[in-house]
Amino acid sequence: MRKLLSLLLLTSSLSFASGPSSYDDLKSTLNYMIKGSYLQFSESNNLYYAAVGVPLTWYAFEEDKRMSDLQRSKKLRKIYDITGDLGIVFNFPLVPIGAYYLGKKTGDDKLSRFAMEYAATLYLTLLETGIISYIPGHERPNKEGQSKWETSFRGKNSFPSGHIVPYSALFFKTLQFYGPYYAAAPLVLTYWASLQRMREGRHYVSDILGSFFLTAFASEGVRKASGFRDNHPFYKWLFEHDFDLGVARQGDAIGPRFTFSF
Repeated sequence: MRKLLSLLLLTSSLSFASGPSSYDDLKSTLNYMIKGSYLQFSESNNLYYAAVGVPLTWYAFEEDKRMSDLQRSKKLRKIYDITGDLGIVFNFPLVPIGAYYLGKKTGDDKLSRFAMEYAATLYLTLLETGIISYIPGHERPNKEGQSKWETSFRGKNSFPSGHIVPYSALFFKTLQFYGPYYAAAPLVLTYWASLQRMREGRHYVSDILGSFFLTAFASEGVRKASGFRDNHPFYKWLFEHDFDLGVARQGDAIGPRFTFSF
């Protein structure tokens, strides 16, 4: 919680110093974060993520020890190690602030909105991972030599991971705004950071999957709170279509009714 507040204060001071317009955008970003925290539970797109994320995470919980032992037996490559450690650095608002000011300087409103939604998604997910970590669960596979970033700002439960959040949030927002080709880079970084966390024994596979899908839910909640419509065509093809869940009746029989159209 202290970490989150310090990050928000830093962002606030930088935005306020740049003028009233940026200060208004900061308030909008905080509004996206607050509204996204509950709108994510009413966003139909998250049903798709839940349909994949819930069984995958459940399976990972069942097989955590086996998969953790397998990953810890493998070599920790330098690129994985560097990427995972940089997750702490990118939890600070370096990318969103840089993207925001670049968008303002070049008159690219889409880039500025991307930065705002990315910041809201990032800190909403970090807040959620911090809160969930205080719920009793499994501790880290390897607790030796932990840094203060791994102990001071969260509970003893290693579920879910916080290190991969800046990368996974960047992936989901890049996919929404700029499509799959640009989103490939943060997806690779998410994968490398995940390998580092597992091979060092800091997290189980379930911790990684839980964090990834928490980010997906938060991203969709923030998108709904923002109301931004100029999304990438691939994202529109993937998500922006009609979906309805209801009840169908056929004679005396009752069952679920799914309506789905592009």
